[in-house]
Amino acid sequence: MKLKTYLGAIALMSTLAAGTAHARIDVSAVAATHKASALPKDWNRTAAFTEIFVRSYKDSNGDGIGDFKGLTSQLDYLKDLGITGIWLMPMNPSQDGDHGYAVNDYRAVDPDYGTMADFEEFLDEAHKRGIGVIIDFVVNHSGSGNAIFLDAAKSKSSPYRDWYLFADSNPGWYDQNMRGVSGAYWSDPWKPVPKVVPGGEGLYYGVFDTTMPDLNLRNPKVIAYLQDSMRFWMNKGVDGFRLDAVTMLLEDGKAAYFNNSGNPTIVKAFKDVVDEYDNRYLICEVSEGRELYLDVCTAFAYGVQQHLIAGIKNGVIAPEVIAFLEDPRRDLMPLALQSHDAYVGDRLTNQFGVNGDASYKVAAAVSILVSATPFGYYGEEIGMSNGGTYNDPGIRSPMSWTGEVLKQRSGSTSTKVAAAGFSTVMPYRDPAINFASQNVASQTGDPSSILEYYRAIYAVRKAHPVLATGTFKLLSKAGDPVLAFSRTDTKETVVVAINVSDAMQSVTVDAGVKNARLGQAFKAPDAAAAPEVTSDKSGQARVQLAPKSLQVLVKAH
Repeated sequence: MKLKTYLGAIALMSTLAAGTAHARIDVSAVAATHKASALPKDWNRTAAFTEIFVRSYKDSNGDGIGDFKGLTSQLDYLKDLGITGIWLMPMNPSQDGDHGYAVNDYRAVDPDYGTMADFEEFLDEAHKRGIGVIIDFVVNHSGSGNAIFLDAAKSKSSPYRDWYLFADSNPGWYDQNMRGVSGAYWSDPWKPVPKVVPGGEGLYYGVFDTTMPDLNLRNPKVIAYLQDSMRFWMNKGVDGFRLDAVTMLLEDGKAAYFNNSGNPTIVKAFKDVVDEYDNRYLICEVSEGRELYLDVCTAFAYGVQQHLIAGIKNGVIAPEVIAFLEDPRRDLMPLALQSHDAYVGDRLTNQFGVNGDASYKVAAAVSILVSATPFGYYGEEIGMSNGGTYNDPGIRSPMSWTGEVLKQRSGSTSTKVAAAGFSTVMPYRDPAINFASQNVASQTGDPSSILEYYRAIYAVRKAHPVLATGTFKLLSKAGDPVLAFSRTDTKETVVVAINVSDAMQSVTVDAGVKNARLGQAFKAPDAAAAPEVTSDKSGQARVQLAPKSLQVLVKAH
């Protein structure tokens, strides 16, 4: 399918009367301006990202909801941690009023989070600290309260009718066996229009939810609108995007609604827009079948992390992890351990258990050091648990800044409120169940803490960019208790060895340099530095590794 940029037929400013708070929607064409990046060249090749849910990060105005000003106030914390990239979950006005994936306006910010000026201030302050900002961009569907959808749903004669997928009768794509397959089809995807838009006609397709009608991405007008909306944000200085749910973009019946062969062409249309600007970054959410998209988009290695965690619990490197590392395209696939979606997994603390900090730390070391652009999830660096339930809301609890419990009075009654330093009032959602012990304040400066361990690993990455850009060589095989690999460029060679077992290990690795002394680049905050290692005349080096430990050996050229 050939996609053309559609500009001429869309007025420079078009508004839709929909009778909602977001009735006026800008669908004008947007030219690419401000193409220069505010960040150092190639920052996106080595960036250490963290994913942040603005609603759950930091409340600045005492309404119990996180906001841009609160996020801005914590940028120094993120910089000191070693973060050089932020991925924001959707920050647009949304029908869901929470997670943001039912977008009602692609060119506005959620008023719960503040104003556009607040967002621009956050972006500017992040750039001052050398931190790039990518934002979630939802391209498969909009919100059911989006004024474009409301106009399209009201009448078959709407000029926007073909921006979505409508039918006069149900085509019969659904059966009970498809329930939950690939994270969708929890109910019949064809929904009666009148149930969401009174007086509307027909059925509309919404693969995820009633509030999320699928866009018709075979319509070049829709592609052009989304491309223009991307330019809207990049013209403000946004450094890239995470494309949501690219596995669901095109549908040809129940046999071809997931990973349709035409999906990469759609993604390419969005990548072309990102490439109009300097130094930007694009990554796709691909729950399964990421190999279909790697020619047009970086994609998370979702699924591999589950085998990594399971292997660490057994003290070995799983074969699926080895297969992933043997893929020459591994640097296009960040090995993230967590995300805002429950299908990726529960919070790591809940997976490893209360006595699992050592396993937690080596999992973090693998994730951060094997990925050219690692992605963490807010609170991962302190061992945040879920909020009491393993589901999407449960793993999106407010950030645990302190162990603070507030006392609030109402008349003669005093109530204790678990605020976790997130807000001065009761948070909109319960905090993590372990906030009293696992929080930033209590872990800062504690050499045994997960937080200080993360800081040390990020510091090694910063000191040795070769860990992201150097030639990769795997030095381990499936079932080994130690994961070892090297990275080499013209300046230095780095050998990483991670013992995931509970026993002392002695391994021989190919250091890549002969008769050389290799210094230790990493020191665990709560342990003595390991001794230097010397390679022999064939380049082999013997490494002694304590249980659940990491060594990073460096030789300058």
